[in-house]
Amino acid sequence: MTEPTPPKDSGIETLLLSDGTTAELIGRDGGWILEVDGIRQSHIVRPGEATALAVARWLLAALGTERRSVLHLGGGLLTLPRAVAEVSPQSRQVVVERDPVLATLVHERFGLPENVTLEVADARGWLAAAEAAESPRATYDAVVIDVFAGGRIPGAFTSRECFASARSLLDARGVLLVNSVAGGDLTFTRRQIATVRAEFEHVAMIVQNSSLHGLRFGNAVLIGSAAPIESDAIRAGLAGDSSRGALVTELDDLVGAAEVVVDSDDLWSPEPDLPDAGPALRLLAQARTLGSAFGPAAGAPPQ
Repeated sequence: MTEPTPPKDSGIETLLLSDGTTAELIGRDGGWILEVDGIRQSHIVRPGEATALAVARWLLAALGTERRSVLHLGGGLLTLPRAVAEVSPQSRQVVVERDPVLATLVHERFGLPENVTLEVADARGWLAAAEAAESPRATYDAVVIDVFAGGRIPGAFTSRECFASARSLLDARGVLLVNSVAGGDLTFTRRQIATVRAEFEHVAMIVQNSSLHGLRFGNAVLIGSAAPIESDAIRAGLAGDSSRGALVTELDDLVGAAEVVVDSDDLWSPEPDLPDAGPALRLLAQARTLGSAFGPAAGAPPQ
């Protein structure tokens, strides 16, 4: 495994992604943050440290430490695969990332964790090809859907057909994890839960209480499985997390009569309603770069 290169100085690098979107790679506190459209997408940390991305910690709690094989649809800088490799180094992981710019950055600058394969492809097309393959297809303990474009989940990754394709690649006790969203009137969230329930017998969600009650916009991890969900283990994994994400297993009242989403709906997640932390991060990075250029102030104690 190639260890991620720590930033020499805190600063910002601009990346032009393959679709013309501008992204920022921010060096901070010995790690790297990837922001796209002002939203933090990935966070690479030093070994032994926890990522600042709460949703990645939730996904890790939902996965547990006994997964032998994990398929990730959407990769970024591989925040979650790196965390899984650290706690379960024996796990075989496949990551499907659409953007070749990010894939090249991962390969050439940050490296791949052990037992991780990175493929450049449209994740929905990759799923369809895997499902239709004549040769015996691989089965996974877990499939993670973590695909965003412009801060929103594309309609191709919110539908029953997508979740059904993912289920076809899971073993009998496998789990589907979807990095989704909650907030506002929760219409989208209700429909997403209804859609997962259409394919899986057991469904739960990790979410913050404020998002569940529509007070703020945030992430929500949807969990689907043909086997009973290991609720106690997930709650133990979430215990003490500063984000206060909670596992919700009683979903009937929340879902109500929400309709299942199908491909023809082309239902994207709502526009994110988030405070923009980008300017603050940029000012902090610039201040640190400026400080390193001038050296320590006179009389200042050594760091």
